[in-house]
Amino acid sequence: MTYQHPRSKRLAVVLNLKRREEKEALQRWGDIEQRLTAERDKRTQLDTYAQEYRRQITSPADQSVAAGQIHNSLEFIGQIETALAQQDTQLKELEALSQRARDAYLEVHHKADALESMIDKLEEEHKLTISRAEQREADEWANRRR
Repeated sequence: MTYQHPRSKRLAVVLNLKRREEKEALQRWGDIEQRLTAERDKRTQLDTYAQEYRRQITSPADQSVAAGQIHNSLEFIGQIETALAQQDTQLKELEALSQRARDAYLEVHHKADALESMIDKLEEEHKLTISRAEQREADEWANRRR
């Protein structure tokens, strides 16, 4: 958009920088959200593994299950549960990071919108001033012709 008011022209540069900053903040937030989704999927997969191993222990397909197999399965379930706890910690950290990225994006977005609104207001005032000046000139010209 081309601006007519001199101050609007100068502020347009700042607005372009803010919009670029806004876009970068949105990209960072989106990247974190993708990581968060991937980590949630990993957690779901780990939980599914643990449930499957528990099911195998509690209701074996064939009636004879070796004690060693049960022991190995329980040990593996313990490892999965440790991984689940680590995954939960990582998810909490990513959720906090996502919230901070969201807040940063919203802050930049609101500032850019406010700046754009201010520029629009300056432009409207400038157009009104020009319109009044043109009307005044037209009135003066009409008064001279009489």
